[in-house]
Amino acid sequence: MTDKAGLFSIINKYNCVFAREEHRTVPLASYLHRNTTDQLYNRKNFDGHITTSAFIIDEGKEEILLLHHKSLGKWLQPGGHTEKDDSFVASALREVVEETGISNLHLHYQPVHPDVDVPFDVDSHYIPPNPRKNEEGHYHHDLRYVFFYSGDRTNDFNTDEATAMQWLAFDKLTDDAIFGIVVSKLRTFLATIRPV
Repeated sequence: MTDKAGLFSIINKYNCVFAREEHRTVPLASYLHRNTTDQLYNRKNFDGHITTSAFIIDEGKEEILLLHHKSLGKWLQPGGHTEKDDSFVASALREVVEETGISNLHLHYQPVHPDVDVPFDVDSHYIPPNPRKNEEGHYHHDLRYVFFYSGDRTNDFNTDEATAMQWLAFDKLTDDAIFGIVVSKLRTFLATIRPV
């Protein structure tokens, strides 16, 4: 995976694309300063670790795919820990396929920058302790990407990861504490591009 210098480069490019969001990359940058490259992706590093996720958007509607996360008990976009993936985009795509059952043939990545690993969104959030997994509380520094979906919605989600899956209209998420800022960004983004 990408080393610290590569991640700082991605942060700088993200801050150029989303100039009003530099404050959202501060926790990630601070984390990078505190940790060596080999610690960044280690899920037993309880200072935190890098994760990836994806906003799956139906091509024909303003709807986003959410999973009801089994461990956290919340509706979230598919995503998770990085593995030995070739890129952050590949990591996010792998997680989507694993968690939703959607074939990658029905997922179309939409980059926000010529460097395809520059995310659509960056979010650092606290994950509470999980005694069952012997995990302390820690932070996930999540790099989030946008994929358009072109299938017929007949997918079987991974019941090891989630208890339910649903498509939700942007309008139902506008005032949501987690997704409100994302929906606003998505609407602006969708107005400037066409699905590929």
